[in-house]
Amino acid sequence: MKFTQIFKTTAVALGAVVALSGCIRETLPQDSAITESQLGSGNMEYLVKGISSGMLSYVSGWEHTDFGYHSVGVYNDHACKLMTTGGWLLGLPEGYNRFYASQYAWGYAPASALSQHVWYNYYPQIKSCNDIIGAAAGDETNRTAEAFARTYRALFYLDLARMFECLYAEATNASSYESQQLEVVGLTVPIVDENTDEAKAKNNPRATREEIFNFIFADLAFAEEALADYRQTSPTNPTLAVVYGLYARAYLWLGGFEDGLNGELPEGDAAYAKAAEYARMAINAHGGAIMTEAEWTNPTTGFNTYASSWMWALVQSSDTIINNLFQFAAHLSPEAAYGYGPLSQPAISSAAYDRLRDTDFRKKVVKGPETTWEEFEPYTLIEQDEFDSFAPWTCFKFRPAQGERNDYMTAGASTLPLMRCEEMYFIEIEATLHTSGVDAAWQLLVAFMANRDSNYVCPFADEKGVLDEIIFQKSMEFWGEGILMYDMKRLDMGVNTTLSGAKNYAPDARFRTEGRLPWWTYCIPQGETQINLAIVKNNPDPSQAHKPDKPTQN
Repeated sequence: MKFTQIFKTTAVALGAVVALSGCIRETLPQDSAITESQLGSGNMEYLVKGISSGMLSYVSGWEHTDFGYHSVGVYNDHACKLMTTGGWLLGLPEGYNRFYASQYAWGYAPASALSQHVWYNYYPQIKSCNDIIGAAAGDETNRTAEAFARTYRALFYLDLARMFECLYAEATNASSYESQQLEVVGLTVPIVDENTDEAKAKNNPRATREEIFNFIFADLAFAEEALADYRQTSPTNPTLAVVYGLYARAYLWLGGFEDGLNGELPEGDAAYAKAAEYARMAINAHGGAIMTEAEWTNPTTGFNTYASSWMWALVQSSDTIINNLFQFAAHLSPEAAYGYGPLSQPAISSAAYDRLRDTDFRKKVVKGPETTWEEFEPYTLIEQDEFDSFAPWTCFKFRPAQGERNDYMTAGASTLPLMRCEEMYFIEIEATLHTSGVDAAWQLLVAFMANRDSNYVCPFADEKGVLDEIIFQKSMEFWGEGILMYDMKRLDMGVNTTLSGAKNYAPDARFRTEGRLPWWTYCIPQGETQINLAIVKNNPDPSQAHKPDKPTQN
């Protein structure tokens, strides 16, 4: 049986099994719910740690990519063509990239394991938040714990709103997609909160964009007040800066609309203005740190250790590691000898590599087609014979923890960013472009990029070009961190992996569109729609909505 056939068969079978449990049942108060007696001040950080630990757990073990919250971000980075893999260039099977479904738009149907995977990575964690919020309500001694839970809940619903609102996309290979998407305009996901009982859960319609963002902002408003004087004691605990950062993300998303469906919430330039305002507040509250070249390129601690600019993170430990393959480092670190990384060889596109200036230090962690061993040796844990076995454009951004390459328990115990201060700079830059024009945004971009390339000069002077440059530089900054798809979806940006310069996309991953790809919107899984009868309309299935394109010369 071919590899692709195995995936499709497994996806349907596992999707049916997972559906039997029903997502809603996972989100309802149960016998194991937190009680008031468990919310004493000594237990506060332990209970919040339970949320972050849940974000590092697997859903059902359906696939080795089932390692928690960050796996969804990696799927999204592959879907928007930010990430690719290079092992296939050397004759290794394409299937070593376990995120291939989002590269090719396979298996996105409501009954698929991928739909279940995304949904179940969020709603069980929302239940954990709801348990804390419900038990802490009205108790001033546990106000900080409640604020932590509300901040996490705002993160989860913001992600879900952006992934499940079906924004218009053309689908040249799916005749019914374009008409079906018009039936779900402005709808996101059901809101399950601390007061949702079983009867409500079984009749809980999809919230509108206005409803879910009002809900998100209510949680953030509570957290903003409660965390005003809090000083971070653990990377997993959100701070006031994080709250402002989530406001900035939310308003940036709302800025992409001018359809009136935001209700009384701002949209368009008014929302972009709020995004810039909150991004600057987040920068100031955090202190404005930007990762240095030494932090970025360190072969032992690079992107596995809490760094100066990180505002919020998940801490993987030996207690939360399942095995050698159900972990982030096994897939994203080419140096993790025990994982898929040396076989799939995660990469940036050849076109992106060519566009990065040679004086940009972020280029130092990518093996270019002309990179010599002598140039790369200071930035890697591998030896020269291994270096020669990697395809060009392989990216070594994410390192196995403590520089350990073979012991998966040690190597996989990485700290992974949830929010970095650099994102706030990019939000401010783009929002300024929309509200204050090219010159103001250009100056902010050049000032930020001086931290990455001391010789940087923005190559564009017009609004379209500057916006493209902002998104490109943001893509290089957040490669592998699950940030970019939301921007490309909001801005209706197309993809082009058929250019002669995009040499390292496998044939089935070559697409060329003028606007957003349909599979940037997920379907609500069958397990939810079978129980929650108020979900009358699901998002249309985006699977194979475009056929791969042939390479072009322009």
